[in-house]
Amino acid sequence: MLRLEYLFDRFNHFARSDDAELHHNALITLFELGDISARGDIKALLLKEFERQKFSLNGLKSSKEVDQDKLLATLGELEHAATQVNSSVIKPNAIIADNEWLNAIRTRLHTPGGTSPIDLPGFYAWRHSPVTSRRELLQKFIYPMLPWQESCHLFLRLLRESGESREVLAHKGSFQQAPSGKVYQLMRITLEDPSLFAEISANKYLLSIRLLKCDRDQKPTLINEDIPFKLTLCHF
Repeated sequence: MLRLEYLFDRFNHFARSDDAELHHNALITLFELGDISARGDIKALLLKEFERQKFSLNGLKSSKEVDQDKLLATLGELEHAATQVNSSVIKPNAIIADNEWLNAIRTRLHTPGGTSPIDLPGFYAWRHSPVTSRRELLQKFIYPMLPWQESCHLFLRLLRESGESREVLAHKGSFQQAPSGKVYQLMRITLEDPSLFAEISANKYLLSIRLLKCDRDQKPTLINEDIPFKLTLCHF
């Protein structure tokens, strides 16, 4: 789901632009989206997760501490998203896989310079067509995937909102914690220093985080100092 979210966000960023080069990048991202959505297990997995989320939320209907109007609205969102995904008759990537023009572009992507005007004059002509024409075609290709985009964003939004955040300390760049019997679906780390990033390993016995400093010329190095950060463990 995180990969899908990443690719949908990239596609939308590129497609919103008027720049032909970014529309080129949008098509490349479209191919990646098509590859993921072609997997047969994605639909079943997403529907299963929606059922689990609905089951958890239905258990809150009798709670006086929960905003019932908001709860019902969220349940409605889940039901709508599940219906949209479940009613998809064809694979969301079908329009991509069956389009000869797109397939011609895709076969040239792995050749250095393979999308040049001498190799793909039709693609060159499209890149120099009016902005509105290019954007309309991109929207046509992404349209069958929109229910998946909506469902992916809804699932991850609800999962992130379920998280419990706390301030912790990475002693000499390292932090470890036992999972305390819970099964978490997502972990989020917030660092103030943008030059730092986290390497994470986790199993049912131990959660381990190492903070490293990004170095463009050398291998990233482990931070040898105490670093505070925010840890959010999400479980729906």
